[in-house]
Amino acid sequence: MHEGLRKLYLGDFNNYNMDILDDGSVVITLAKDGENKLYRFRVKDLYGPNEEVLEHEVIEGKPLDYIKKRIDNARKGAKEKEV
Repeated sequence: MHEGLRKLYLGDFNNYNMDILDDGSVVITLAKDGENKLYRFRVKDLYGPNEEVLEHEVIEGKPLDYIKKRIDNARKGAKEKEV
């Protein structure tokens, strides 16, 4: 089983997007905060008896420095509000 599909079935993600294509297949994109990976895959007959992964990719990366600073500032601001 492909890693992205396994994460979908286990619910091991907190960002999810699904696009339904004209041919009936779906493109699913999954990500999990704190993990520097994005899973994008196209599936035919999702959850059906003939489910088939047509494409699968894992995109590794990390936020750009200026985005990381914004995330850190947002976390810092959230913690200050808790106090």
